[in-house]
Amino acid sequence: MQQLIDLRHETPEAISLQAIGSFMQAGRPAIVLFSGGKDSSVLLNLALTAASEQAKQGRKALVVIAHSDVGVENPEIQRLVSGEIAKAARFAREHGVTAVVRVATPAFWDTFPVRVIGGRALPTFPDSRRDCQTDLKRLPNERELALIERDLVAKGWPQPVLMTGVRRDESAVRAASVKGRGEKAVSLWTDREGRLRLSPLLDWAVDDVWQYLGLANAGVIPAYSRFEETMQTYQAAGGSSCVVVADAEMQKHSKPCSSRFGCWVCTAVREDRSLRQMIETDRDRYGYMAPLAALRDFIAFTQYDWSRRQYVGRSIVDGFIEVGADTYSPAMLAELLRYTLSAQKLSGVQIVSAAQLIAIDARWSQYAIAEPFSALRIWKQVEDGAVWTPPSLKPYRKTAVPKLGKIYVGDWNDDVTSALEITGLRNPAWEDFAETCGPGLRTLASGRTVIDVEGDSEIDEEGAWLFLDFELDRMLTEHRAKDGYWTAGYETYLSFGLVQPAKGQSARVDEILRRSQWRQRHGLHGQPSLESLRTRLTVRYPSQGELFEELHAVLA
Repeated sequence: MQQLIDLRHETPEAISLQAIGSFMQAGRPAIVLFSGGKDSSVLLNLALTAASEQAKQGRKALVVIAHSDVGVENPEIQRLVSGEIAKAARFAREHGVTAVVRVATPAFWDTFPVRVIGGRALPTFPDSRRDCQTDLKRLPNERELALIERDLVAKGWPQPVLMTGVRRDESAVRAASVKGRGEKAVSLWTDREGRLRLSPLLDWAVDDVWQYLGLANAGVIPAYSRFEETMQTYQAAGGSSCVVVADAEMQKHSKPCSSRFGCWVCTAVREDRSLRQMIETDRDRYGYMAPLAALRDFIAFTQYDWSRRQYVGRSIVDGFIEVGADTYSPAMLAELLRYTLSAQKLSGVQIVSAAQLIAIDARWSQYAIAEPFSALRIWKQVEDGAVWTPPSLKPYRKTAVPKLGKIYVGDWNDDVTSALEITGLRNPAWEDFAETCGPGLRTLASGRTVIDVEGDSEIDEEGAWLFLDFELDRMLTEHRAKDGYWTAGYETYLSFGLVQPAKGQSARVDEILRRSQWRQRHGLHGQPSLESLRTRLTVRYPSQGELFEELHAVLA
C-alpha cells in the first residue's frame, strides 16, 4: 500500500477505487467526512462502491459516514444531507456493506444562539478571528472522530482510514495546505493527530468531479444516488441552469471556511450571495429562507453601529473597569432574540431550542444583563402572536472602536454590610430544605461556602419544555417587580435542576454571581446610559472626545 501505484493511464475513478480498495482489503474501515457538496458526494460513492466490491468477495466492509451539524447550516443543505445519507444507507444495506452514520455537533454553550444571543461573544465578522470554524466545526469534528476511532478499535476493527474530498486544484491556498500536510492520493499518510488518512480526490479536476456525478445521474456507474437534488442546489445557489457554470460562479464567492453554502447566519462575509441567489432563483421553493437572510444581513450590516454595544467592560484590571464599545448591549441582545424567534416562526426553521432559550435567559441573569426571565417574556410574546422583523439597513461604515475611558472601582468585593444578605452561589430559601429536596453545602478552597450543585452543564431539552409549560406564567407574574438581584433567575434555574455548574466550576460561578450582584449594587449592571458613565469616568481618553459626543447625540 505504501508503494506508489503506477496508474497514469487509468481514469481518476479507477485510481481512487484501487487506492480505497487496497486498505479495505486489509480490513480497515473507512471514515468519510460528508458535507453534501459535490466532492464529498463523489468520495462517499467511491467508498461505498469499493466496499461493495469487498462484500462481493466475502470480506467485511465498514463505511462510517461522518457529518458535522453546526446548528445554523443552510436548511436546504441540511435537508439535502439527510436525504443523501438515507440513500447511502439504503445502498449499503442492499450491497452487504455496513454503514454507520455519526454526526458531530458543537458543545451546547458554543452554539450560535447561546454564544451570541446569550451575550458571550460577538458573531464572526470579516475582520475578526474565525472562532466559529473552531467552536462550531473543527473541535466537534475532532471530538467525534476520536470517539469513532476508539469505538471501532474497541469492537476489534483495525485502525480506520479517514478520507476527505479535498482537491489540490481548488485554490492556491488549498494546494499549499495539502503540501504542508503531506497528503497523498494513492497511499496512506498520517496526520498530526496520528490518524491514518487518504485523499482519493486529491488530483481530480473539477471537470472530473462533475463528469463522475453526471455518469452516476445517467446510471452509467453504480451509485447510491442520482444526485438530482445536489445538482439542483448548486444551480439555484449559483444562478445558472448549468451546474458547472453555477459552481464556478459560487467559487468566486465561497465563504472564508471554503464552503460554497455554509451557515445561513454567516457574517464572516459582507454578503451571502449563495443564500440570496437561492431565494431569488425560486421563491416558491426557497422563499421561506427570506427571514433568515434578513436576520443575517441585519447582524452583518450593524457591525459598526456602536450604539448597539455594551460600554461597561466585563473585566476589572488593576482596579479599573474599561468604558468602551464591547459586546452587544442588553437592548441589542433582546432585539436579536425577538428577530430570531420571529424568523424561526416565519420560516419554520428551528434556530433556538427550548434548552437554548433557557440557557440564554440563565446567562442574562447570571451576568446581570437583564431582569430575570426577560428572554422567556420575549418568547411568550412571539408564541402569543407577536412578530418582529429586522429593519432594512445599509451597512454602517467602518469606524474606530469607541473607547471612552476608565472607572476606578478598586479591589472589588462584596461590600455587603448586612449579615442577613448572602451573595454568590447560595440560595437560603432552597437550602432550608436540605434534609429533603434542598442542596447540601460545600467549602471552596477560598474558604467560601456554596451550594453543592455541580453536574452536567448542558441543559436538558425535555426539562426545558416542562419548565416552559408548567412554570413560565408563574415566573413572569412573580418577577414583575424590579427589586432584588437580577441573578435570581439563574438561582431559580439552579433550584429546578435545569442549570448546573460543570464539575470543578463552582468557584468560578460563585465569583461571577458575586461580581454581577456587586455591579447591580453599584449601578453597573444592565445597560447604564452613556451620560451616567461619562459622569463616573476616572480616566478620560481625550482622543475619543468627539466620537463620544457623536455617539451620545445618536443615543439621546
